[in-house]
Amino acid sequence: MEFNNFGFKKFLYDAIENIGFKKPTSIQEKVIPLIKRRRSVIAQSHTGTGKTHSFLLPIINNIDNDLKRVQCLIITPTRELARQIYQNTRELLKFNDSINCSLFVGGDEYEKQSLSLANKQPQIVIGTPSRLKKLYEENFLQLTTSDYVIIDECDMIFELGFIDEVDFLISKMKKECNISLFSATLSNELKPFLKKYLKNSIYINNLEDRITNKNIEHILIWTKNKENKEVLRNLTTNIKPYVCIIFVNKKEEIKHVVSWFKEFKVENFTELHGGLDPRQRVNIQKRIKNMEFKWIIASDVAARGIDIDGVSHVISINLPNDLSYYIHRSGRTGRNNYEGLSYVLHNSDNQEKIEKLKSKSIEFINYKFVDGNLVKVEDKVKKPIKENSKLTSETNKIINKYKFKKIKPGYKKKRKMEIETVKKQLKRKHIKESIERIKKAKYKKRRDELFND
Repeated sequence: MEFNNFGFKKFLYDAIENIGFKKPTSIQEKVIPLIKRRRSVIAQSHTGTGKTHSFLLPIINNIDNDLKRVQCLIITPTRELARQIYQNTRELLKFNDSINCSLFVGGDEYEKQSLSLANKQPQIVIGTPSRLKKLYEENFLQLTTSDYVIIDECDMIFELGFIDEVDFLISKMKKECNISLFSATLSNELKPFLKKYLKNSIYINNLEDRITNKNIEHILIWTKNKENKEVLRNLTTNIKPYVCIIFVNKKEEIKHVVSWFKEFKVENFTELHGGLDPRQRVNIQKRIKNMEFKWIIASDVAARGIDIDGVSHVISINLPNDLSYYIHRSGRTGRNNYEGLSYVLHNSDNQEKIEKLKSKSIEFINYKFVDGNLVKVEDKVKKPIKENSKLTSETNKIINKYKFKKIKPGYKKKRKMEIETVKKQLKRKHIKESIERIKKAKYKKRRDELFND
């Protein structure tokens, strides 16, 4: 399919050509015709699949240039994502100055925002839940005229505790308003919300397309947690990224990685997380867009949904508990037909997570550092040792005995001795039972011989 098949207005085709889009992505092929025909959708799609333009293009195409009221509301969980969608919208409106788009997020001057609304209402509104709600409650933003509502990264909106604000905003919309939702996951907690507002929506599952992206090479570097610092040191000297994002599981861990980078004397790095004040985040995001940094140390929430151009490498310091975040992480690279590398600093505790990712068609290659050099190794997955069930039961009793009581110095040695004693006892018992079985077998054989005679 080509973009020409969608029947957009000329100014949009001029913008598409200016941006450099060649062909629509899978999610765009599925979503654009539906929203263009004013159908509501619930779309599951990962970051980097082109979902933002899958709703922006048909909505902008359907905007009435002459109607100077709010016609579209786009709600996002984070300020960074809202700003990115705002920039995407501005790019699509480059050849049309009749449609007005405004951004409303926390951290920006509220008084300035409210004054801008006193003069005119934008046709497209993009913002974060709390700021949008406040502007509506204080009678500055007239949202009830919206023909379209887009809830982007809805799973994050729920995780960050904004679902009540979104519920409030949606409840104020007119009955015929077209509501669409985009999310990587649809948890059970979201189902009441979906039933309430999106009963007649068309469901689109686009998750598999991104997982099987052949442009990304997934690399496991086996390590122990205490070795993460040294492995990261070696990795930063071995790879030559255009832009590399280093992900941590918790924003509290970022300070450790920052201190390591300072110790490694790595230049051109920054950090991106929710702990930064609004001005810092805006400034860093602008500098990232201007390609001022080679290394970006980030948390999953802060970087979710943000399109950072030119990411050639991604490093995950351990695997996230929610494996969908790994898909988001790796999906930062390998875009626009470029090749990308996704490294995971992995330990044996995460083997179950690796197996789950493999079941989703992700192929991992194992590497390790030898004398500071990254060397490929064979995939040697340790198979669980089949133990006598009785031995397993008895050893577990001993382990739990020490696990759930106040332990004293030297308990490990004592515990090991107890386990060895149990093993010897069970071994003797097993030998004795074997001898008895042999005796019985010989007796049975002899008895049968006598009877046969």
